[in-house]
Amino acid sequence: GFFVRVSMPGVTGCVMAFIDSEGRLFGKINVIDAAVVGALVLAVFAFVVLRGSSSGGAQMVSETQRVEVDMLIRSLSIGDPKVFPVGKDTQVVIRNQPAGSLRIERVKVIPHLIPVVIGNQIKNIPDPSEPYGNDYVVTMSGNANVTADGLVIARIKAKIGTPIEIEGFKYVLRGGIIDVRTVGASPSSAEEPEGTPSSSAP
Repeated sequence: GFFVRVSMPGVTGCVMAFIDSEGRLFGKINVIDAAVVGALVLAVFAFVVLRGSSSGGAQMVSETQRVEVDMLIRSLSIGDPKVFPVGKDTQVVIRNQPAGSLRIERVKVIPHLIPVVIGNQIKNIPDPSEPYGNDYVVTMSGNANVTADGLVIARIKAKIGTPIEIEGFKYVLRGGIIDVRTVGASPSSAEEPEGTPSSSAP
C-alpha cells in the first residue's frame, strides 16, 4: 500500500496508511468506487447547471415588442357568455410555467362542428354530443422579447401548438396557441368550414 511518514517533535516511527494493499482509502473506502461516485456527482451537477441556463427560457435581445396571442379552446360549454372580460388581464400559464398576465382583447365564438358523410359529401354539422358547446378563439396581448428562435413571453417561448392555460375570477381554461404575432402584423388566416357562422362574444 501507500504510506506517509509523519515526523513530529517527540514522535518517531508514526506511520499512517492512506491506501492499503486492497485499494481502500483509510482501510474503509474503495478508491475506485469513490472515483465513480465523484464522477457521477460532477456529471449531474454539470447537467443541472447547463439545463437551468439554457432550457428554462431563451436568450433575450434588448428590444421589447407588443404581441398578440390567439388561444383556441375547443367544445366549451359555459353559462355566462361574458365570462371573458374583454379589456382586462388574465393570468397565463405557458408550457406549464407561469407567464404573468395578458390582456384579453377580443373573443371569437365558433360553433363546434364535426365532419359527417351525407350521401357522397362530407359536411360539418353541430356535434350532437355537445349541443351547447362552442369553440372559442381568445386573443390576448402583452409584451414579449424577440429572439432568433421566436417570441418569448416572461422567458417562455410562445409558439403555435404550445399548450396554454388562462385563469380568471370564474374560470380556469386550457387550450393551445394557434397564432402569435407582433401587434400590427396580420393574423394567420384560418379557413373556417363552409357555411360556418362565427360571432364575437359580447
